[in-house]
Amino acid sequence: MTLAQLVLVLLAQTAQVGGQLLLKRGMSGARAKLPLVAGGIAFLTFWFLAWLKLLQGLDISYLYPFEGISLVLLVVAARAILHEHTSLQAWVGVALITGGMILVGLNF
Repeated sequence: MTLAQLVLVLLAQTAQVGGQLLLKRGMSGARAKLPLVAGGIAFLTFWFLAWLKLLQGLDISYLYPFEGISLVLLVVAARAILHEHTSLQAWVGVALITGGMILVGLNF
């Protein structure tokens, strides 16, 4: 993996998390907040296009474990930014996902 690909992976995963957070914030309450929803859609569109670009140059078996990064970041961000409760089971899941990503990464 080149440095450019690594940067694109990290940007894509960050955009995915940001998009989910914006959609959640935008859809909370009785009425949708259109600027937040539009921002969420824009972030997720960037993620999608970046992911397509990455699929052109990397094996999916190598690339897909990076999806785990977004799951970990999303749990942490939901707790920190949205002040959502995170159960012990969720933190154990985050630890297992992180361990799995490390194991897959060691294979390459």
